[in-house]
Parts: sequence; structure tokens; C-alpha cells
Amino acid sequence: MHRSAARLALVAAALFLACHCAAAQQTPDAVVKQVVDGVMQRYLAETGVPGAIVGVSMRGRRYFFAYGSADDAGTPFSPDTLVEIGSCTKTFTTTLFALAIDRRQIAATAPAQTYMPSGYSLTPAAQPITPLELADFTSGLPDDPTNLPRRLERRGIRHYTSADFLNWVAQWTPATSLPAPYLYSNAGIGLLSYLVMTATGKSWAEQLDAEILRPLTMRDTALRPTPQQRQRLATGHRRNGGDAPPWPIFAWYAAGGLRSTARDMVSFAEANLGHTEVNGRPVPAELTAALQLAQKPIYILPNGFNQQAMAWVANLGKDNPNLHPVIVKNGGTVGFSSVIALNPSKDLAVFIAVNRSGARPTAKGMEIARHLP
Repeated sequence: MHRSAARLALVAAALFLACHCAAAQQTPDAVVKQVVDGVMQRYLAETGVPGAIVGVSMRGRRYFFAYGSADDAGTPFSPDTLVEIGSCTKTFTTTLFALAIDRRQIAATAPAQTYMPSGYSLTPAAQPITPLELADFTSGLPDDPTNLPRRLERRGIRHYTSADFLNWVAQWTPATSLPAPYLYSNAGIGLLSYLVMTATGKSWAEQLDAEILRPLTMRDTALRPTPQQRQRLATGHRRNGGDAPPWPIFAWYAAGGLRSTARDMVSFAEANLGHTEVNGRPVPAELTAALQLAQKPIYILPNGFNQQAMAWVANLGKDNPNLHPVIVKNGGTVGFSSVIALNPSKDLAVFIAVNRSGARPTAKGMEIARHLP
């Protein structure tokens, strides 16, 4: 090797060693901040979203990072800012379904008609649908009911009622044989919640509170926030940047109606990671079992490598061992985008909420999970 080339190689090696040693000397807190800031600051610059909140749980230690503004007055996000979590709500519903399965209150592969609310019958072609097919999106039900009012504000449950929804379900006929090919469906998870309510004899809200929210001390997760909680609600924005109206409480609210905070969602994530204690309280063993059942992969999705569970999706990360496995669920409303990502092998969870629709934070949650040690 030429003398000058050898000198350059030595310098490069020294620089690499110095950088490596500096990184090794960083505290875990500094590493988490560096990774999250690196991903989120670039993301906000590229998308122009008004603001975001990120919650991370890494080996039982929690971190929260706020970016931009939660409202038009410039109020910063905090771990206790309420956001619309949209379809992340589905993971709460499938957990309640899994609890009912484990308690033998509902059979996952029984005909859905067995648990239909009194007075409603599925069409003959739809009667073979099972609760599990509703949970894993193979029921054939479309994303939303096809007879909704045109205006968003007229779609709320006060105008399009539970009876309207169930009457539509009762008249619907699948277009293919069952189980149907994968088709994401708010209506399907919504119907699943009505079946679970029939099977257990308890309302969805009652079960949610008793089985998940109170055991995990999730005080700020609700369909209808209190007046005090509404003071902490972030302002959502449409894709074009304009202020968005509050997301209606639909008749299929169990598929997407919850409001929550980063602090609460990190608590939920830790329970999903299998922590035996959350917020200083023991997690009931049957809740842990239900959370794990809801995450269990059922079939491979059309992309050939992700696997569908009960609402959750397992991203196998076959091209990157640092992303194996990550279990994800995203959510979106007319004003918010969100994602919760779990990596059990790292004892790591990431929650991101952004106050603009269509902002697609899912890839960013997975990127953060990939780069954290």
C-alpha cells in the first residue's frame, strides 16, 4: 500500500473508532432522543404536518417527544394531549373478543348469526360468517356501510343509528364464498363488537373500562371525553391543512372512535409487550393472554410476507433482522394519523400521533423501532 494511502486508512480507522466509542458512551436516554429526533424532524420537514407526539417504551423505560403545535394557538403537544386514534381502536375491540374467546363466552369459528343482537338476522349467504373472519378481515364486509349519508356530520350515531347499521348488515350479502379474500373493514370490526356484546351481555364501553382501561390505569382513553379532557384535545387538520371537525362517534364506534393520549397508549403498548406490571399495578393474567391471542398471526397478506392477526399486522421484517418482528396497527381520522408499533424481541413499543389526516406515520414508527437498540 502506498504510504499516503496507508496514512489515510489509519486516519479513517481512528475516526471510526472515535465515533463508535462516543456512541457507546451515550446514555440510553440520549440514544433514544437521537433516533427519534432524527426520524421525526425529517418527517415533519418533509410533510409539513402541524405537530406530533411520540411515546416510546424501551425495556420498561418511557420517553415522550413533542414536535410542532397541538392547536392553532401554538400549544405544544404533551404526553397528556388527547388525540383521535382512529383504527388503533380496533386492537382494543379484538382484545375484548379474545377475552370472550378465552372465557368460552364466544366461539371464534361459530356462525356469526349465533351472536347477532335480538331481532336481526343475516341473509342466508352471510350466515356462515364467523366472528374470527370479522376480526381478521376475511368476512367480505366492505370498509364502511354503503348507505351512509353524504355529509360526515350526518354519519354520527345520533343520525345513522345502531339500528340503521344493523339493518344494513342484515340486508348485506357477500360477493364471494367465505372466508373471503382480505378486505379491510371498519364495518366488520363494528359488527364484531355487537356480537361480543351479545355473547357477554355487557356493553362495549363497560367491557373496555373494566377489562382494559382500569386495570392499566388508562384514565384519558374514551369515546366521549369529559369537559376537562376536551380542554386537552389537539386540533386535527385535513390533508389540505384546514381545521378538521371532530371525528363522529359512528354506529361502528368500536372500529375507530377512541380518543387517547401518548401516555395511555404507551401503557397499552407495554401490556401488549407482555409486561406483568403497568403503571405500578399487576396486569391480570387473562388480559395478557387475550392481548397475545389478538396479536397471533392467522394468515399471510397479499404482499406475501406480512401476516394478519386480529386487527394487528405482523411485519416480519425479513429483509432486516433489526425489524423482526414488529407488530403494528395504524389509525386515521379526518384530522389525525396514528400508529402503534411493538417489537417484543426488543421489549420496545412506539406510538406516534400526528394532527393531520393522511400523514402516514406508520413507516416512521417502524423506522424508529428498527434503529433503537
